[in-house]
Amino acid sequence: MEITITLRGIEEIPQQLENEINEKIQKLTKYFDNMQKAAITINKQRGQYTVETTLYVAGRLIRATGKGNVIDKGLNENIDKLNAQVKKYNDRLKEKSFKNPVKEIESEVESKDELPKVVKVKTFQVKPMDIDEAILQIELLDHDFFIFRDEETQKLNVIYRRHDGNYGLIKPQ
Repeated sequence: MEITITLRGIEEIPQQLENEINEKIQKLTKYFDNMQKAAITINKQRGQYTVETTLYVAGRLIRATGKGNVIDKGLNENIDKLNAQVKKYNDRLKEKSFKNPVKEIESEVESKDELPKVVKVKTFQVKPMDIDEAILQIELLDHDFFIFRDEETQKLNVIYRRHDGNYGLIKPQ
């Protein structure tokens, strides 16, 4: 598995910490043999460390973020979240097989207007799935909403996380 560590606001990290990160990410492979890549970003802003990890597993993305006033705290929070998500995803795969992977490609768009502007554009393949699979994708990607094509109607739907912890579904007429 390819592991990439990107640093922002930090010159370098100790080799021991880099080895610890690699070891903890490698432990996640016990759930999946086909974990292709892991991208870890460590960002320092105003004395706060943010560790964000994106795993590429079987054509799916699993993302988690951890924060702390020291890198270790952010890393541990991040790894705990990843462990929970990977276990949940592994259990779901055992229950039900998924047909097509969701692929997410990110690109940045620059604009010179003074009004609010689009600073990031994401494109992804909208595949047919049921509501349960869409909810799983929200949880795995740690997003507030997810766009998917309903298996039965073949129409685009949006499922979103409500403030009370439940989910809402937007369906076209």
